[in-house]
Amino acid sequence: MGSQRLRALGWTEGHEKAFAILQEAAGADLIPALVTEAGEGGCTTESGTGTLRATYGANLLLSMAADPLRRPLNDDWIAVRRWPDGRATAEAILSRRVTLMRQKPSR
Repeated sequence: MGSQRLRALGWTEGHEKAFAILQEAAGADLIPALVTEAGEGGCTTESGTGTLRATYGANLLLSMAADPLRRPLNDDWIAVRRWPDGRATAEAILSRRVTLMRQKPSR
């Protein structure tokens, strides 16, 4: 059921390959999820098993501090880590379906 649900959300073979590389590099058990609502302290996602709320993990927070555009946005695929105490953290952005552009301030 989980993989069918992910495919219905737009998960592709390309996502699967990229996620496998990320999971191997992380050395942790991660799950893929699609961001449906992003905020300052965390995001709501849809995973293969349902809706999941995740706060931002340490590596993602460091990345966001260096560049605010590195914050997960709606429609981003991310890697989520589930912790033994039931918490979930967004660990990395897997792919982005939207394009962000910086605009110079007008004078």
